[in-house]
Amino acid sequence: MGLETYFGFAFLVGLAIGLLLVIHGTIVKNRWGVNLRRVQCPDCGTVMGRVRMPTSGEQAMWGGYTCPACKCEIDKWGRPIARPA
Repeated sequence: MGLETYFGFAFLVGLAIGLLLVIHGTIVKNRWGVNLRRVQCPDCGTVMGRVRMPTSGEQAMWGGYTCPACKCEIDKWGRPIARPA
């Protein structure tokens, strides 16, 4: 077997592992998951828009919102993000 075959196999294994991470993350609702539903602010109940405007690098990378009404930071599942004081 050639070197290209090994690289192709390694690529497919990596792709399968990534897909499993996304599926698992969606089921258990962690950072790796995908949320297609709209969320609302847990503090004031404001529904977040469909188009996300991240206000931090973490929100850009992993998803999340900042409530326009009360400035509460929310993850992509609608849970408040606790920031250390």
